[in-house]
Order: sequence, then C-alpha cells, then structure tokens
Amino acid sequence: MSKPRPIGTRRPVSDDLFGGHLKGSYLLDLEVTGVDEIAEHVRLVTVASSDLVGFEYAPGQDLLFEFPDGDRTLRRRYTIRRLDPVEGIAGFEIEMHNGMGPATRWVATAKVGERLEAIGPRGAVRLRSEATTHLFVVDDSAMPAAFAMIEALRVNVSAIVLLVTSHGAKSRPTLAGSPGTSLIWLDQREIIDELNDLYIPPDTAVYIFGERRLVRTVEKLLVEDGIDRDAVMSKAYWRGDQANASHGEPSFD
Repeated sequence: MSKPRPIGTRRPVSDDLFGGHLKGSYLLDLEVTGVDEIAEHVRLVTVASSDLVGFEYAPGQDLLFEFPDGDRTLRRRYTIRRLDPVEGIAGFEIEMHNGMGPATRWVATAKVGERLEAIGPRGAVRLRSEATTHLFVVDDSAMPAAFAMIEALRVNVSAIVLLVTSHGAKSRPTLAGSPGTSLIWLDQREIIDELNDLYIPPDTAVYIFGERRLVRTVEKLLVEDGIDRDAVMSKAYWRGDQANASHGEPSFD
C-alpha cells in the first residue's frame, strides 16, 4: 500500500507584518533532513515540511531564514536551489565564509532533525523569458541563484555565465550540461578584462548578483559600454565591509 501524499499546511504572512513588505509570502516550519559538504566551502542543507507541498516560486527566489545566534536570532536569505513540491523537500547551498556569520556558524554544527523557521518565497529576481541570450555575472554567494535560473531557461536559448570565485575553477557542483550554456570561471581580478573582451549580443538579458562592490562595478561598466540599463537586473547579496542587516540583506547607505 502506497503512503498517502503529504498535504500543504503553510500559513500566509499577515499583510501588516514588516509593513506589508512580505505580502504574498508564507510562514514555513522546516525540518533539516540532510547537511552535506558538496565543496570545501559549501554545505547543502536539505529541509522537508508539509509547508513546502504545493509551494510555488520563481527560479532565483529565496527563503528568509531565522538562525539562532547566541541569545538572539538573525535573519538571512538563501536561494531555493531545488524544490520538490510533491514531497515537500527543498535544498539550499550555504557558503561557509570561513565560519563567519550566523548561518555558517549554525550549519557548521547542524544536525538532522533540527528545525528552522522561514518566510517565503522572497525576492523580485525573475528571468526575462523573452530574451534569447542571457549573461550572468555572479560570485560564490549568488551561484545557486544563477544555476537555478539557468536550469529553468528554454532549451533554445544561450547563457554566458561568469563565475567569480577565489576558490578556483570547478570548485563546486554547477548544473546539468546544456549545449547553449558557457561557464567561465574567474578570479575577481580578471572580471574587467573578461567583460571588455566579451561580445554581448543585442537584446541580451543581464543578471549581476553578488557582493555589492562587484555588482556596482560590473553594472557601471556594462551600461557605459552600451548595455541598456533596463536589460540589467542587479542585486547585492552581501557587503565586504560589513555584515548584513538584521533583516537579512546588506544595508544600502
């Protein structure tokens, strides 16, 4: 006899929570079912919950997690790398950052059976479905978002993916191979020269995600080189000069 399928139990976020900024999201109670080292600097955290059954989101969106940090909790956002809405299982790739930050401290000792609270889906990141060429410029923190979005592309489109990392080429699992996808691994010192030499076809959709200074530098360069600013979607995931704010995002002062 087959086991009955789980039933979704998530609760909508109140419209007045956080000034209405989380309208359309859900409160999620998650159980850790796996913590795996998929690279020296990356842990794959797998969670399960009936709250994730039938869960809908756009590739590149994330959940806002609450992580214990001493006698308080801090919020951090992580991209939904993969999700099975039938079984209610999701995976998140967490960058270890040399053990710095509440999420990495938590994941370093996390055990199967622990519980996390989260809110989602979050984020305005969206694929530009009408484009036939896509350019991604991302650092380690944003690679899960880029890979999730690329895997959702139509088969007849191409993607150029500049992966900026200090860990070296092929330093983490990427995505299923696609004839139209080109992965280019770079040290941050190489990014400007690579962009200057790169041919970007007209009407390319551009996505720039990662550390704030990298995002600003790349966006400025591309726009000055003639890329339509409306074709660029950029998002700072973190700042190199300070920790993210309590709401999980870098401050923009």
